[in-house]
Amino acid sequence: MPYSLSGVGHNGFEKADLHIHTKCSDGVFTPEEIVEKAKKTGLKAISITDHDSVLGIDKAKPLASEYGIELINGVEMSSTYQGHDIHILGYFFDYKNSALKSYLDHCKQLRTERAERMVGKLAEMGVKIEIEQIILKAQNGSVGRPHIAAVLQDGGFVKSFSEAFSKYLGSHSPAYVKSIETPPAEVIRLINEAAGLSFLAHPGQNVPDEILRHLINFGLDGIEIIHPSHDTYKENYYREIANEYFLLFSGGSDYHGLKDQEKDLFGQITIPYEWVTKMKSRIVTV
Repeated sequence: MPYSLSGVGHNGFEKADLHIHTKCSDGVFTPEEIVEKAKKTGLKAISITDHDSVLGIDKAKPLASEYGIELINGVEMSSTYQGHDIHILGYFFDYKNSALKSYLDHCKQLRTERAERMVGKLAEMGVKIEIEQIILKAQNGSVGRPHIAAVLQDGGFVKSFSEAFSKYLGSHSPAYVKSIETPPAEVIRLINEAAGLSFLAHPGQNVPDEILRHLINFGLDGIEIIHPSHDTYKENYYREIANEYFLLFSGGSDYHGLKDQEKDLFGQITIPYEWVTKMKSRIVTV
């Protein structure tokens, strides 16, 4: 049975979820609420990996410390390579590193500009929404397509998030605008220079093998093996590639808490804590 299907605490190993989103990007719950959920489901460690944002870390820290839950510094950073959107997960980095902080501030601006361009494209299609509504949805966090989808739903233009993406916002849809176009090598370098580890997020969704090999050459530390979009075949496939290149394993639920999913599966897609221990042994301490 793959780790991702294990029940809470029943298989004799401690568990972690290293891919979680909060209201600081495009999740539904606050960082504090995520820590509460982690306590209820018995997770030993979590990482809040908001899109191009580390704002959730300080918010989650006090409660995680109180509950004895290990909070691993995390982020999911956007990049583009050979026409593909590549997401890089960073872990264990110094989130107060000045170069990383200024880059993430720049990303926040780029994300807002991207949303403005998408609003313009929607207007040309007769779908009129305001950028202010989207920024309000993002609660001053990292603006993303789910915030635009929520405004479209509020305005009655679509019935669901999935309709918003298939009709307007998906990568092959008419209002789509490319994400942050920073090369992944630059993102990996930023994480590395902030003393962190870099992992390729959900490779089974959108990353051809040839590009994966290039990313490994750029200095990737690991691959996200466990992800809701990976079946057992993909888990085993990426595990083999990681082993071939002596890379680390990571994984998690990619939890957003979106209402489209009726059942809350938080705490059910996890990795064994020993993967976290292996990550720690790879961190270079100065």
